[in-house]
Amino acid sequence: MSKWISPGEAADMVYDDPAKLGGDTDFKFAIYWARGRDGATNRVSDLARAKLQPRRPTDEEVAAAGSEWAITAHDHRIVLAPRTADVPSPRRLFEDYDADMAPGQNITAIVQTLVFPKDRTIHDQMDMTLAYALTFLRPKQLSSMIVQHRAGGSRSARLPHTHIVTLTATADAAGYSEEHAMFADAPAEMHRQFEADWRRFVKAYPA
Repeated sequence: MSKWISPGEAADMVYDDPAKLGGDTDFKFAIYWARGRDGATNRVSDLARAKLQPRRPTDEEVAAAGSEWAITAHDHRIVLAPRTADVPSPRRLFEDYDADMAPGQNITAIVQTLVFPKDRTIHDQMDMTLAYALTFLRPKQLSSMIVQHRAGGSRSARLPHTHIVTLTATADAAGYSEEHAMFADAPAEMHRQFEADWRRFVKAYPA
């Protein structure tokens, strides 16, 4: 079994808030570099598994999952780029991506975190995140995974949120290709552009 990655360790894996907008916002953005500070290759599958396991899975959950990852997040969805082949699980999506990574790739994934008020229903949080991914990410030939964390109990200061882990290489029926051109922008500019997309989407989304 792979070593469990805690939420704190997962946060250290990414370059967070490149536009320096601060943590007190309902939209957060982070970049996952292809290589770490030590030059070693970063595996997107590690990041994806960390998001799917905000709580350490029990031995029983690991056994029940079999060859797949034991998932402890509240919910998740895979949103594939148009015309790409079906995948049976998040593990297959991300491990296949790692195996097919282009040698010169700089950024392998981004993470958008959407924070919701406690009075927004669980299903509406997921519906809204899914609609955003289908509207702004899938048409760019990008595949993503949505993960929902129910962090906001009645006595908790943390708010419920979803993460969208998006692969930066475009994909179609032939497989993965080059990074989408927008990932050549400066990190801060990327951050601002994705946040602008989210704000436009929220403005148009039915309340």
